[in-house]
Amino acid sequence: MPDSHISQREARRLRKRVAALEAAENARRNLWVQEWPRGVEIVRAQFASDGQVTTAIRTARALRHAVVALADAEGMVRFMALPLASGKSDA
Repeated sequence: MPDSHISQREARRLRKRVAALEAAENARRNLWVQEWPRGVEIVRAQFASDGQVTTAIRTARALRHAVVALADAEGMVRFMALPLASGKSDA
């Protein structure tokens, strides 16, 4: 199989495309951390301040992750940690 080369023009186009996709992903991730104006508190619950739930959430936030709660049909609520946007581009 012969080596395939790309032109400088194609390389620049692809570099711009990667940068645009990374920016879109960063914007999508950052939507999870907005408390205002996009975020809306819909319910509040009390947990022990030194309990497993609060410790896990504080740890995720310290690691720059958004925490999202998901509920299933049986009433189980899962807390998921999603990495936030890096704020920088590697391109």
